[in-house]
Amino acid sequence: MPEKVKLRDLKNMSREDRLRLLNELRSELIRLETQRGRGVVDNPGRMKYVRRLIARILTIEHEAELNDLSNRINELIKKGLSYDKVSMQLGIKKSTLRRILRTMKPSTPTKPTQ
Repeated sequence: MPEKVKLRDLKNMSREDRLRLLNELRSELIRLETQRGRGVVDNPGRMKYVRRLIARILTIEHEAELNDLSNRINELIKKGLSYDKVSMQLGIKKSTLRRILRTMKPSTPTKPTQ
């Protein structure tokens, strides 16, 4: 288990490596919580670091999912589909679709036909 992991390194890792690291960190966190329950914690600051690292990995994964979804939405809109059809095809609400497009800021502004 690496002592310190930089955010830059996390972003450059492949998805599989990040998920493997996430599983290792979750098991380490369980081990640390068990130690804390017994009253024998080797490094109490490590728990905080592990929790934050888990949150960082989950945030990076969520951003990647949103980016992929945004790209799929933009492809469908470029094909000429309306928001209604895009939301039905992807199985998400129109409000969620618009929020994703607003937060991910597409490279070319497009206005679908209603």
